[in-house]
Amino acid sequence: MRPEAFLFPLRLVILMPVAGLLLGSVYFAYHALLEALAAWQSPLEEALTRLIGAVDLGLLSAVFLIFGLGLFELFIRKLDLPMESVLRVESLSDLKGKLGQVIVMILVVKFFEKALAFKPKEALDFLLFAGGVALLAGALWLTKAKE
Repeated sequence: MRPEAFLFPLRLVILMPVAGLLLGSVYFAYHALLEALAAWQSPLEEALTRLIGAVDLGLLSAVFLIFGLGLFELFIRKLDLPMESVLRVESLSDLKGKLGQVIVMILVVKFFEKALAFKPKEALDFLLFAGGVALLAGALWLTKAKE
């Protein structure tokens, strides 16, 4: 008996983390919905921070979904989904690239969440804030330059 015959079924072990990641995606998506609904009944300034939180949770849900489906495609079988360009994963480096882009977007959302509470006191505060915006713009440009 060849070792491949024994090892090939072991790839199904990856179904456990895939199921956990997909459940995590549903969890974050549900909480993003709750956060958006709570924003509906809040005053404008509070609603804005709640909606930014909902976007953050939605992006986390996307990370879990992309990673879960990517692992499924790499180890179990290819998926025939209508969102082929978003979820198509050819290798682990392809999966890492997609995740990197989503993580950069999460960081952008977190930055703007903090920017809402930003109260500058000196000129240096404005300069540092502008530097942060420039770094974010550079990170977004780099993620697009890879494509």
